Amino acid sequence: MSYLRGFVGGGLVVAAFFLILADMACAERIMILRYNDGSSQTVRLERPSETIRQIEFSDGKKGPGHDRGWRSGIRVISGSYGQNCGARYENATDHLAAVCDGKNVCEYVIDSNVIGDPAPGCLKNYIAEWQCGEDGPRVSVTVSPEAGSGKRALLRCPPR
Repeated sequence: MSYLRGFVGGGLVVAAFFLILADMACAERIMILRYNDGSSQTVRLERPSETIRQIEFSDGKKGPGHDRGWRSGIRVISGSYGQNCGARYENATDHLAAVCDGKNVCEYVIDSNVIGDPAPGCLKNYIAEWQCGEDGPRVSVTVSPEAGSGKRALLRCPPR
């Protein structure tokens, strides 16, 4: 009988352990929305969060990376690496936004080891476009080839 109690107790511990592991695996499928009034909402995703490319709302607005709703500071519009070599516009936006969004001054280091090489064998430029706050004018800076070797782009609000 004590063997049975030990097995049942151990079984509960093992079951609890597997439930904790399953819950941790599902954590990447949960999104927490935080609102300006301090409230929040939890949303369970059908697929892992790292597979999300873009968030769009029913009124046509886009989520993080496009419409972040800041009132001041740098608001990245695009980062383009190697457009002069035929690379796609906005191909480096996510990293630029992650580093610079919301700051008043951002010295962005362009590193092809981090953002990738969209056109091997071609000396690529880097174009950063941003605005200050939600309604500021669009500003850009172009860093000459070979930008991805550690050259820097200076983003600033207000622009000078």
